[in-house]
Amino acid sequence: MGLTALLLGAAAPAGAQRHLDLGGAPPPAVPPDTLRFSGRDGALDVHPPRIDEPKVRIDGRLDEAVWAQAAVLTGFTQYEPVEGRPATEDTEVRVFYSRDAIYFGILAYDRDPSGILARLGERDRAVFGDDWVRLMLDTFDDQRQAYVFYVNPLGLQTDGLWIEGIRTRPGSSVSIDFNPDFIWESDGRVTDRGWVAEVRIPYVSLRFREVPVQDWGVQVAREVKRRGFKQSWAPLTRNEASTLAQSGHLRGLRDIHPRRLIEVNPVVTGSRTGALEEGHFRRGGFDPEVGINGRVGVTRNLVFDATVNPDFSQVEADANRLTVNERFALFFPEKRAFFLEGTEVFRTPRNLVHTRQIADPVAGAKLTGKVGAFQVGYLGAVDQAPRTLFGGDRDALFNLLRIRRDVGSGSTVGLLYTDRTLASDAYNRVLAADARLLVHGRYTLTGQFGASWTAHEGGAATGFSPLLFAQLERSGRTFGFELKLDDVFPDFRTESGFIPRTGDTEVFASARHTTFGRPGALLERATAEVRFDGFWEHDAFWSGASPFEWEVEAQPTLNLRGDRSLSLILRSGYFRFSESAFGAYAVATPGGGSEPFALPPPLEHMLAVGFVPRLRISNQVQLNGRIFLREIPIFVEGSRGIELQAAPDLTLRPTTALQVQLQHTFSRIRRQRDDSVFSTSNLSRLRVQYQFGKALFARAIVQFDLEERDALEDPATGRALLIFGSPVAARRSGRFDGQFLVQYEPSPGTIFFLGYSRAEVGEHLGFDLGRLDPVEDGLFLKLSYLFRL
Repeated sequence: MGLTALLLGAAAPAGAQRHLDLGGAPPPAVPPDTLRFSGRDGALDVHPPRIDEPKVRIDGRLDEAVWAQAAVLTGFTQYEPVEGRPATEDTEVRVFYSRDAIYFGILAYDRDPSGILARLGERDRAVFGDDWVRLMLDTFDDQRQAYVFYVNPLGLQTDGLWIEGIRTRPGSSVSIDFNPDFIWESDGRVTDRGWVAEVRIPYVSLRFREVPVQDWGVQVAREVKRRGFKQSWAPLTRNEASTLAQSGHLRGLRDIHPRRLIEVNPVVTGSRTGALEEGHFRRGGFDPEVGINGRVGVTRNLVFDATVNPDFSQVEADANRLTVNERFALFFPEKRAFFLEGTEVFRTPRNLVHTRQIADPVAGAKLTGKVGAFQVGYLGAVDQAPRTLFGGDRDALFNLLRIRRDVGSGSTVGLLYTDRTLASDAYNRVLAADARLLVHGRYTLTGQFGASWTAHEGGAATGFSPLLFAQLERSGRTFGFELKLDDVFPDFRTESGFIPRTGDTEVFASARHTTFGRPGALLERATAEVRFDGFWEHDAFWSGASPFEWEVEAQPTLNLRGDRSLSLILRSGYFRFSESAFGAYAVATPGGGSEPFALPPPLEHMLAVGFVPRLRISNQVQLNGRIFLREIPIFVEGSRGIELQAAPDLTLRPTTALQVQLQHTFSRIRRQRDDSVFSTSNLSRLRVQYQFGKALFARAIVQFDLEERDALEDPATGRALLIFGSPVAARRSGRFDGQFLVQYEPSPGTIFFLGYSRAEVGEHLGFDLGRLDPVEDGLFLKLSYLFRL
């Protein structure tokens, strides 16, 4: 029978009793009060019934009689923008379990269903622009890690792992790694009283203890997107450092025995690529590849993964970034499936495992899971990138080993060993210990100490080279702070991780204070934050010298009604140039000779002002961005510059299936000495995606990177700078990257995509492709199917 209208009494106040409406059919019986658990009233120990033959069809309609036997989670409490207030909209979540899966039925009441945001989109990306409900299952009940399952009103899925101690972005309270993908079922629909969804999560997709009776941590959260209100079943407060420690529990789950996990995932790929060679653009033939991935549950909690001739293609290009005035390597995240699954155990405070360092692997193997109080992980791979890039037979062998132990309530200690060895006996090895300790529920102390040993080709070697990291954080509803020390020895190297800045010591401190507006007020929350960030040369720090770089920043942020925010950034800084950076520099003289380059004086009182808006114009239009006017060092010249940077980000959702995103970053740097232009950069990115259904979409991405930079000049005289005796001339460059993709992905591991990409470069700074020269293109396809045996 169809559920044509979900919720009765749309105008009823929050907390009022409501019933299912089955379009004229008798509604199923409402579960008795003994099965109703109000989070607001502290009823956080739930005893869901076991129903072995539920016969539920996951179709977004709670019309089976079995739902009347389920336990009901009610009494939600707001946690953003203001924590502790009763939820503005009622939510009920029904739950029961069977011999092979756990089931959730979601009833999200809404007094204005026309304002519900529910759009089609790509898995793991579509949910966050919409209304959503999030289910969290801490299956080990250890308050350290939990499975996360998001569903939007149409049943679209996003999933991942909540890992206490990580942050997806600075200042965020969300600790989710969205890289893992799990196989589960969901469906949903909007009704005239809100929205409803059904979820089935099979046990074979989860890991949990091997005991006859299980207790799992559980938390449910919901966002009403148009208003920016987030609410949870178990009340949440920032006065506690651990989110998972504030969860409720599913008690007495008995005799859960999932079948053994065995997955086989054959993959067929093909490509035809073209490249510019010796002034001519040539295309090769079609290059097919066959690979296979396998996954076996060694135990219920330990999983072995292996891959032979893996496909590590990326289906979306990395977004371009400004590089005209960069000193350090830029970080690009991992996107390849084999490296994303089950590798959360390798996370440490410093990024000592970054699997994009395994650039062109031939084969790989992983063993990950939990044994008692120990979480363990091993990853090995053979990387042929050294051979393909430099010739010869120098494949690299990677071996990564991780052990982490639970300590006390929510704390952990761990060890990490990484090794990258070439056939020539060159190697890089890192050994590190780390700990994360919860203190009095409000404070988190994180530390890491490690060292590297490196042998270079040709015999040169560096011995014990340490790394030290320490951090103290205080959580709080109105007041919080962070203190951090990050010290990296000059010879420290990690060729399995990503530490772009070595030889420096960083000291960071921040404090924030938050006040809250009245219910219904335009200003919902105001936060004032101050930060200090200073850098010393490693030896100078420990000898008590002054920093060579520091900045002090104040950032007030206003959170406004309707999911909008405005931030103002005020900054003052200092920078001292290093003499070693200019050892090859000289200054041209009028007679054609040269004279020594004089080290520029330190740059003091470098001021900056910035504005960061996040504006939801309507349900169809979102405008974010940033604009900065700031004094900066021009590193390659050793001069003081003034940069104007603007980066608008516009997202349009004109229909439920179409999304258009336009991003642009403009940067112009002028020399303060004479107001001449040092550089101008424009990065534009257009992303258009159309969703034909939940599993099928087409996407086009166009990127332009247009840059011009002046010839280098001596900051004191304005004459030409010479590097190794030669002047550095002005340059102009333009780059176009385009990509088109059609993808069908009914579930993780089963996928078909066909795509084409092209890159062109030249000195032209406009958008006329006819004046750019092609440098590479490629037609690519992939077909894979996941067999779960």
